[in-house]
Amino acid sequence: MQGAGAILPVIARIALIACSHGLSGTYVPQGGVVANGLAMQKIEFLNDKEVNLTMPGQVVRAEYKIDGKQVLFGVNGQQQVFNIDDKGCLEGGTVWGKF
Repeated sequence: MQGAGAILPVIARIALIACSHGLSGTYVPQGGVVANGLAMQKIEFLNDKEVNLTMPGQVVRAEYKIDGKQVLFGVNGQQQVFNIDDKGCLEGGTVWGKF
């Protein structure tokens, strides 16, 4: 049974690696500036599929998925795409700005 005991830590490490990809934490507009008057104040990643999008007077729960260097947010059947730059910032283009 010594061989089985040696395999369990390896399986546990593989499971942690497989579950550790994704985004986490809270992202705010770069420089504290809101782009084009569209007031998304923060993006808060809750887990590997849900995010809170905070705007004045409301917090919207959305789903997200990562597709390569893009984050796809799904809200009420609509999709918004943000690019992930080399520094890990989220770029929403001229509409949303950089977080």
